[in-house]
Amino acid sequence: MLDMVFHGVTEAAMESTATYWIPVWNALCDSMSLKLENPYFIKQLPGHKSDVKDAQWIAECLLKNLIRGSFVQDKTVQDMRKYNRRIFDLNEDMTYNTNKLDAALQRCGFRLSNYVSRVKGKSYQKCIKAIIDGVTDPEKLVKLIHGRTLRKFGHNIIMDAVTGDFQQADICLLRQYAELIGVIERQIEECKNALTAMCQEHFPKQFERLQSIPGVNERAASAIIAETGADMKPFEKAANLVGWCGFTF
Repeated sequence: MLDMVFHGVTEAAMESTATYWIPVWNALCDSMSLKLENPYFIKQLPGHKSDVKDAQWIAECLLKNLIRGSFVQDKTVQDMRKYNRRIFDLNEDMTYNTNKLDAALQRCGFRLSNYVSRVKGKSYQKCIKAIIDGVTDPEKLVKLIHGRTLRKFGHNIIMDAVTGDFQQADICLLRQYAELIGVIERQIEECKNALTAMCQEHFPKQFERLQSIPGVNERAASAIIAETGADMKPFEKAANLVGWCGFTF
């Protein structure tokens, strides 16, 4: 790639194949004009293919100005998107492991999730911590439940819900799930803080304006900037922006 710059190459094109184009693009984007194209639009005629022939064909298309080029965000927005996509992945991991933890409790006969609005609530979390610490006596666990829940369903029903048969293996697995969820929570917070800091550093006005829209909080504003950037000029019409965001079918 450095040889290309040395020999005076000022323009290059490449196919958007998986993620293989990204390191090449990042290495050359500051040195020359680049175009990224969907392989579908520069398909060769049928026949024996090779990397060399593909490169020659792409170069010929570029010389004849047949490559329109796809929109690629700058490095700052790309880094922001990495954080945003990571948050989505971590949220999926959080949901998966939270469900696995609750399933492990259900197998022991502990059914408190049937009577609370969310498993991240204080009552549920207090019971998990107590069980991991070795407290499995339902008389003690029921004291950790919020009074509103007890009044709504009745003391006896909640007592039955927190009565379980916990073996040492069960407690060990619950501890592992809880530790894993704690790691995921810390990583989500780390990514959110980094993304927010980048928004405040590079796009402070846009970040603030987005949050003035009803229903758009700090997290939503950072996600919008990370996925679309702050400059809407590359999108000629609203349909182009919708398509870029993946909302068209």
